[in-house]
Amino acid sequence: MDRRTELTEKALDHVLAHGLIGLSLRPLAAALGTSDRMLIYHFGSKDGLITAVVALANQRFAASFQAMAEAAPPARSPGEFVRHAWQALTGSDAAGPIRLYLEMCVLALHEPDRWSTAQQRIREPWLAMLRETLTDLGTPRAQVPALADLILDTLDGLLLSRLISTDPARTDAAADAFADLLR
Repeated sequence: MDRRTELTEKALDHVLAHGLIGLSLRPLAAALGTSDRMLIYHFGSKDGLITAVVALANQRFAASFQAMAEAAPPARSPGEFVRHAWQALTGSDAAGPIRLYLEMCVLALHEPDRWSTAQQRIREPWLAMLRETLTDLGTPRAQVPALADLILDTLDGLLLSRLISTDPARTDAAADAFADLLR
């Protein structure tokens, strides 16, 4: 394993424990056993480091999601797919990567010139997977792009609600109701 990959993995562990918002290079470097200068050397900038960390979290979660999808019975409708996806998105393996994704959305909201491209790179593979799934399920081609956006945006909102809610069961019920609408 090269040093950049090693640092990305260690930084991901740190960010999963402490979050992205307010991340500072010097304390991160100290926690990783390196210097802020070495982080800049390997990633070009703090933004490059954050982008690499969030991309790694997304890759790991995508692999986990794919394995869960392959183990589950195939979805026969968009609603069934949403139910399977919700189970994966709310599982214990998903909490950290989902929180990082939502933090990246907040960064993109506050500093779009700086973070929108990175956030879109993370979002696009999920949209592509949704488009493919909807096409495979027989959704009319003209409806696929908008429906994929609707599903991903709704799940994003429900995930945010679930993370900040004092009653996650209420959000789970809302996700279930959304799936019912997609039959």
